[in-house]
Amino acid sequence: MIRLVIERRKLGWSQSELARRIGANPVSISRIERGKEPPYPLRSQRIADALGWEGDPAELFEDVTDDETNG
Repeated sequence: MIRLVIERRKLGWSQSELARRIGANPVSISRIERGKEPPYPLRSQRIADALGWEGDPAELFEDVTDDETNG
């Protein structure tokens, strides 16, 4: 699982909600989360901004371990 999924769920947002907030298609969010579509730089930044992510946007697209998902 990538960090984006965890951060989105922490906020209680669906993929559709995240997509609405960044002006994207929900299908694109689903494809990004499944690794089927690359998170292009502009979209990565929009996602990070919407989530309030303060780190490098690329970190949102990294796989996380089970230990990290429970935090």
